[in-house]
Amino acid sequence: MKLLFWNINRKPLASELKSLCDCYDVDILVLAENTMQDAEILPVLNEDTDRVFIAPFNPSAKISFYTRIHAFELVHDDSWGSIRKITHPIGVEILLVAVHIPSKLHSDEREQAAISTRIANVIDKREQEQGHTLTIVMGDFNMNPFETGLVSADGFHGVMDKRVALKQSRTVLGQEKKFFYNPMWSRLGDDSEGYPGTYYYNNGMINYFWNTFDQVLLRPSLLPYFSQNNLKVIDEINGISLISKGKISNNFSDHLPLLVKLEISQLIGDK
Repeated sequence: MKLLFWNINRKPLASELKSLCDCYDVDILVLAENTMQDAEILPVLNEDTDRVFIAPFNPSAKISFYTRIHAFELVHDDSWGSIRKITHPIGVEILLVAVHIPSKLHSDEREQAAISTRIANVIDKREQEQGHTLTIVMGDFNMNPFETGLVSADGFHGVMDKRVALKQSRTVLGQEKKFFYNPMWSRLGDDSEGYPGTYYYNNGMINYFWNTFDQVLLRPSLLPYFSQNNLKVIDEINGISLISKGKISNNFSDHLPLLVKLEISQLIGDK
């Protein structure tokens, strides 16, 4: 199962999305800051293909979904994004959490951390209702992997080490707090695969230049079906670079797309 997330910055990028979905054989497309109507984007996505995308009910103004897996049920919708239950054709159920957390232009780090805590609590509740933790979170967090909302035990509790994540949880101040594994830690800096971030910003006294705002988090129960080789920050479409003069080109979005693949067939074999 292949999932693609892109904050498209209110740009009419239907043809670019079509190229990405065809190139990577995407099953689920998740968009933030999408102002295109379904009637505008679906005919483009479905041109010359037998694997048809549909647009499920999208009440959230934050997130748009387009999916080739039609068993796609709304579980929760909120001001920060949406949770969907995906029933793969081979019978596996997965919770997909798509988020778009406000940027620091509108919220400071404390507010982002508070929103992260709220989302984490909703995820925990929905996992209890569904009876499993096969959960993937992806989207524009507007935080780097090392910021409070991502690492706090009350927030996403996202760790960089699979060995730690596979312990499932830890007890903090008398409460059990489940882990997420955050593979985006490995995409920071020059030695990462591809560009060292998903968003470029050059301003202020303290400046990282490249920020990894677009991320994917995985519950430990999904780790056997994921590898770093199946995670890609995309920097070109049909041979056209999304990068210009060392930063993200204004011809497209101000974010880079993020692709992740889960080996669902292996998961069903383990059940």
